[in-house]
Order: sequence, then C-alpha cells, then structure tokens
Amino acid sequence: MKKILTVFLLFLALTNTSYAEDKYSQEYLKNHNHFSIMNPIAESIAEHSIKSALKKETGANFDVKFEGYTLSSMKKGIFKYLELTANNVKSEDVVIPYVHLKTLSDYNYVDYTKDPVVFKSDMKFAYNILLSDESMNQALKHGSYSKVLDKINNIAYPLFQVKGVRTKIITNRVYVLVDYNFPIAPASKNRVFVTSTDFKVENGKIIACGVKLDSAYGNISLDKVANMINLLNPLGFTLDVLNSNKCNGNIESLDIVDNKIKINGKIFIKGE
Repeated sequence: MKKILTVFLLFLALTNTSYAEDKYSQEYLKNHNHFSIMNPIAESIAEHSIKSALKKETGANFDVKFEGYTLSSMKKGIFKYLELTANNVKSEDVVIPYVHLKTLSDYNYVDYTKDPVVFKSDMKFAYNILLSDESMNQALKHGSYSKVLDKINNIAYPLFQVKGVRTKIITNRVYVLVDYNFPIAPASKNRVFVTSTDFKVENGKIIACGVKLDSAYGNISLDKVANMINLLNPLGFTLDVLNSNKCNGNIESLDIVDNKIKINGKIFIKGE
C-alpha cells in the first residue's frame, strides 16, 4: 500500500509559469470560494499525471478523481480530494485484484519536491481492497515470512517443524495448507496438514473463526488449530507486507465474497 499512497502524489506536471502568490493556509482555502477557469485544466493535468505515474509503478490502469483549491496551491502540493480505483494492482510484489482509496480529509498538503515525498498535513483515507489466493501466496513467499515460521518452530520443537504455508479459497472459505516435517526423525517427504477457516475482525485484528478439520486428523483441539492459524497469520501478514511505517491503518470489516477477501478500513498519515 505504501507505493500507492506515495506515487500518486507525484502529479503536479504543470507549467513553470509564475503565478501571483496565494494564501495556502487550511483556513483560507477551505473558507473561500476559488473559482478559476484554469482549475479544471490543472485538475485534468493532475489526474493524467497520477494515472501515468501509477501505471509505471504498479502496472495498473487507475481511474483518478482529483480536486484542488487554487492553481497556485495545487502547484505547491495542496489539494482537496483524491479518489483512486484500479484492478490488479502490484504493490510490494503482491498483486491486489481491486483497490479503492479516497481521501477523507479535505485539506491535504504534500511536498512532492522531496524524495521521498514529505506529508506536510495529516491525511486520512478510506480504503476498500480485495485479496485473492494469488495475493496471499505471493505474500507468503516474502523473505520476511521466515521470521513467522521461525517463531512457530521455536514453539513446536521437537514435535514438528513448519516448512511452508499455502492458501486456497474454496466456496468462500480459506483452506490453509501447512507443509511440515519432524526435526528429530525427518520423513523422506514433507507432510501436509489442511484446515479450513473463516476470518473476522476483532478489536482491529484479523483472527480465525469457524475452524474446521478433516476427520482424518483425529481429535485435535480446534482451539489449538485456530491458535496455530493465527500464529501462521497468512491474511494478516499479507496486509503487513502492503503496509508502511509511515501509515497507521485500521481494519473495520472483512468478508469473503466470490472467493475474494473484501477488506474495508481507514489509513492515517501523520504530517510533519
């Protein structure tokens, strides 16, 4: 998500013509009418520039809606509203089937001349994303996921050792496939443990619920299996990969629809 929230701000491909100095304070811009025949032109240029930058960075074609205040404030990096929508967005090597972002703050100020860009005002976004099997499995191949497995294996030793985790969504349930072996007397081939689960949001965190097991696994406690899924964290880790240290996000709702995981929430960026 970090790349999406950063690259769309590199949009002000306007002319270098000097304009009369304008007032840039939040109070002034929000409390005055700013009619100008140049504003629609500047906003159209900004939308085109955002689309081009996002296409180059993510490979996706974004629908962009942009609204500014004045021509000079737009040149400075101040805008009123931004909405982004796209399918099959690549971020941090994870393909997201659907992304929708829109600003909830109506005064947004970014210094786009810096590399990386500097957020000069607090910003708030609403987001709606869809995740798929492909999304989760790409994230689970991320090098940092080994730290999750190391944590579990430290707990599980010497009973078993997790070698890898995969997911598959079938009939709107997430099947978690865990490849494992035995550290003391390894089998010639890894074995596979399969469980299915729903997910829910509780206190802002995604947790497994409605866990089910095939009868072949005997009388294993479903609570213990749910705890293991939460430790494996396939869905939460995917969102962590898309997150940024500069962004504080919260998850408000989660549903599995048409074998896609639909997540809604808010993202907050603290201005400097």
